[in-house]
Amino acid sequence: MQNSAAKPHWTDLPPTWRWVIGSAIQAGDVVLKLSCVALIGASGWVMLDKDTNDRFTLRRAIPMVNAAAQGQTFASPIVGKSLQDLVDYKPAFGQSFGPETGNQRRYGPHGGVDFDCRVGGCAGADVASPIAGHVSAIRKIGTSVNGASYQIHIQGQDWQGAVEHQLVHVDSILVAIGDIVTAGQIIAKVSPTDSVSTGPHLDWKIKRNGAWVNPQTWAVQAIKQNEARSAPGQPIPDDLLKRAIGRAEGTRDANGNPTHAFFGHRDPGWSGRCQNQGTFSYQHCAPSPEAADASWLGTLRKAEQDIQAQAQAKFGQPLSQAALVAALDGYTQSPNAGTMFVRHLPTVDPTPQQIIQARTAALQASRRAKGGPPMNVPADQQRRVNAVLEQLGR
Repeated sequence: MQNSAAKPHWTDLPPTWRWVIGSAIQAGDVVLKLSCVALIGASGWVMLDKDTNDRFTLRRAIPMVNAAAQGQTFASPIVGKSLQDLVDYKPAFGQSFGPETGNQRRYGPHGGVDFDCRVGGCAGADVASPIAGHVSAIRKIGTSVNGASYQIHIQGQDWQGAVEHQLVHVDSILVAIGDIVTAGQIIAKVSPTDSVSTGPHLDWKIKRNGAWVNPQTWAVQAIKQNEARSAPGQPIPDDLLKRAIGRAEGTRDANGNPTHAFFGHRDPGWSGRCQNQGTFSYQHCAPSPEAADASWLGTLRKAEQDIQAQAQAKFGQPLSQAALVAALDGYTQSPNAGTMFVRHLPTVDPTPQQIIQARTAALQASRRAKGGPPMNVPADQQRRVNAVLEQLGR
């Protein structure tokens, strides 16, 4: 068998062949690099949506929060003003008319309503989420002669299903894309920038199934939904207490199922000989997580009666369901602070922010009474209240 001819070395090739082969290799390398750049660029462009007005919106896919309307509270986007205040407000001509009214804004069709200083929408006013849901987009807008402001999109559910609320002309933003928010949670402030020529204001828009919804019409129905919530004074079902407080404790997931912490975990702040067990992180050596739950539920039922008695004495009526569950969660976290919760509430049906403030004040008062230093608790209280209200909205 004859040996095959030896392969020529690169240096043995004629100069013309070396030039052709080298050029082909170089061209292939360039194509490969450009392909990689194009792939990376395309991936980045998916995250950056540039509309015709050169406004930029960062977006990402986020699962819809499963918050049915039953038991959910809806809130005014202007802190300090009620939904009824916004229903009663009569916008000036040329300022705010949605397509459903049959009128058009001087600068073109307008999907929402502008709320200016006449109804609390002054520069620097606190802006709240009207619904429970998640932050799906934060968009920078540049129509102002005095500078840019932003708009925040909140996606959630109401009595008709999926809905998106857009709060426009805001700054000092306190949330990020993907954050879970509750109705009434402060998320930004009204921007001082002058949008076109109307002056500082909050532009509230609502979109359902791709169509604009009149925010004032929505507010009328939201008021009815709030009034139709569970009657105050009724005992809280065991299952609801377990889901809500367990979610705040981290012993149950969003669907109410036990997590690994339910079966036993060590609390960093507890020096006892027994691990925490059960839904409520019970610390007193129960024989099982189920026994721990039964024991603490008995304690909570007594606390429930005492808390409602305080509310009756202070306000002449019992707490709303949301306030009561939040109170019992606070009692679970600190029984001493839980007994002080009602005295810091301004009403029997507080907003989420008022619940957070009352719980924070109660914990600080309890801390002072025991001679301990102040604690930085607002962030933890917001987390716990959000978790509780998330479960009330399911």
